[in-house]
Amino acid sequence: MLIDKSSLLRQAFVVAAISAFAATGILPCRALPANAQQDVSPPSAPVSTYQSHSSEEDHAHSEATHRYSSEADQAKDALLITEVKTALANDGVTDGHAVVVDCDNGIVLLAGAIGSAADAQHAVAVASSVEGVVVVKNHLKW
Repeated sequence: MLIDKSSLLRQAFVVAAISAFAATGILPCRALPANAQQDVSPPSAPVSTYQSHSSEEDHAHSEATHRYSSEADQAKDALLITEVKTALANDGVTDGHAVVVDCDNGIVLLAGAIGSAADAQHAVAVASSVEGVVVVKNHLKW
């Protein structure tokens, strides 16, 4: 069975997106089987990303417009977001706080609310330790 590069990239992106949903606890309304084909063409214009997280006391969101030269670049950022969220969750520094992770060409943005300035610095250090992260922009508040 011969699989072309765009199919592999599409499948990698779908897996990364599903992983991102799983890491945040937000489930998509409709899940596709792993081998499902989408008939939607990738956007040629900027891709908008909206992520949010709510808790009883606070709310954080990030709206950003990204320009990708290829589906592979978009998939890399989606994977980095998942890996950074996983690292933060495993560390526990963001537990119980509304923290949003976004990524644009390897530049990670951390935004939202966290417990203290020390926790914010620690979250930046954890995110920076993830392979593939170029730089971390800290927009966390406490």
